[in-house]
Amino acid sequence: MGLEIHQLKTFFVLARTLNFTEAARKLYVTQPAVSHAMKKLESGLNDKLIVRRGNRLVLTESGSLLYKTCEDIFYRLERAEEAIRSRKGISLGVVRLGATVEFGNTVLVKNLRAFMDGHPNVHVDFLFHHDLRPLLLNDELDVIVDCRDDDDPQLDKRLLFQEKYVVVGAPDYIRRKRIRQPKDLESCTVLSFDKDGSWWNKFLLAVPERERPTLAGLIEINHIRGLVIAAKEGVGIGLVPRYSVSRELAKRELVDLFPRIALREDHFFIYQKKKKAGLEKHRLLVEYLLSLKPVEFGETRRRVAPESPTEEDAEKGDRRCR
Repeated sequence: MGLEIHQLKTFFVLARTLNFTEAARKLYVTQPAVSHAMKKLESGLNDKLIVRRGNRLVLTESGSLLYKTCEDIFYRLERAEEAIRSRKGISLGVVRLGATVEFGNTVLVKNLRAFMDGHPNVHVDFLFHHDLRPLLLNDELDVIVDCRDDDDPQLDKRLLFQEKYVVVGAPDYIRRKRIRQPKDLESCTVLSFDKDGSWWNKFLLAVPERERPTLAGLIEINHIRGLVIAAKEGVGIGLVPRYSVSRELAKRELVDLFPRIALREDHFFIYQKKKKAGLEKHRLLVEYLLSLKPVEFGETRRRVAPESPTEEDAEKGDRRCR
């Protein structure tokens, strides 16, 4: 068939993006160059690989078959390149690491220096985003740390830590409002990630129904750091991940209002494609992340395997995390 590697690479990228302009951008070529390579490839195969249906591109049956083959080939080539680099004692290459925005800024960057110092042959680039899964599946990221539970069979999944939440307020605000029990929140301004207050279900579902407050004075702030700053400034009471306020709690700038109430927990996982899990640079990074102590994530207890939420939890609870 006389298949050429650059044609296959062009097809592989186009098949992932299903957009000629985006594929050209990723390949650092012009859009006509992508079109030309695809025409030559399809001509050599005497078959259509990608067709237009309405306003979108889709893979044909032959295209899907070739895509799976290309995926295996290019991942094998990446492993071979890494092995050659390792034998020569040069860089193992780049790992593109993704994380949710607040966790990435607050925890991840702070804890990666030791890895970089210990593994100068691995270069790590960071991308913080609230929707990481598509970026991983499209190979725009290599490893992600995400709070969404995903059982996709093509992904390697490792539990990193339990994300614990705390209800916090500034000491002066707590004194002025005389907050001693959950019901006292009814007279407070409550800071929430969303306007309808479902963010607070992590707390409300942990409180016995007779003691459960009705949250009225909600202020929506769509960023964890914004919630933390507003709570520090005495704007209101916030519900935030413990890792995001560990420093403020230690300095008594914020107070954990209800430490005896076991709030619902989410879990952070490390994900990578199973086909890429054999790369040495990935193995080194994942092992390092798993070696971090729970205290680095604001935990005081050992990690445990996550429990499946009940049907009632799934309906009432808000499993989002940041």
